[in-house]
Amino acid sequence: MQKFILTLSLAACCQLALAQDFNQIANYKFQSAEDFKTQEPTIIQCAEFLLGTPASQQEPQRLLAIQFILKWMEGTPDYTFEIGPEAAELTKGNTELLSLFLASMSKVVLENNGSSLTNAEVYQLSETMVVDYCADENNKVKPSKKIKQLLKSQKT
Repeated sequence: MQKFILTLSLAACCQLALAQDFNQIANYKFQSAEDFKTQEPTIIQCAEFLLGTPASQQEPQRLLAIQFILKWMEGTPDYTFEIGPEAAELTKGNTELLSLFLASMSKVVLENNGSSLTNAEVYQLSETMVVDYCADENNKVKPSKKIKQLLKSQKT
């Protein structure tokens, strides 16, 4: 029982700490290659926050998280990101879907740091994350036509 309470307390503290970090990252300036590297755990936290929180909740924090991810993606010397026509079709002009896709891409490359993923593999893993997010009706995000097709094919 004590372990359960401890685990629950730690989880609550982590959520609180993450929420506080958003204020700290709002004005963060990447100035060197090392800055990008040291912020990688924060990028993963931001991506997990975006992918784990309904689109209609904590909107200011969601905005700060995606802005931080975008700054990191634009400047990191360690990774390059290809956003091709497949991503455009998947997100179809929906900024929420695009934000989720970019967060997913960041999470994929950072969590698979030891392996050399192709652009197609990064796309596929990121697409799966976005589709899974859209599959949860509690997230209240309108799926694109492509995502609807993918959801439908999952059910059959």
